[in-house]
Amino acid sequence: MMKAFMLLGDLDATSTEKLSDARVAYKERIVFSTMRASIPDWQPPSNWNSLTNEEKLNRLDKLQSV
Repeated sequence: MMKAFMLLGDLDATSTEKLSDARVAYKERIVFSTMRASIPDWQPPSNWNSLTNEEKLNRLDKLQSV
């Protein structure tokens, strides 16, 4: 299900929105809630807030391909 929702978000985004905060927040909500549902004690990476949007999307996209 996570992959389906992330693909829907990708279809909705324009090229100017690729690195936007809203796009990162959308994918982050989906991935983080999925991880917490699967692993109750799961925590985001400790350096997550210091990463750039490009790096965050790169990591979130890797999870999508798994």
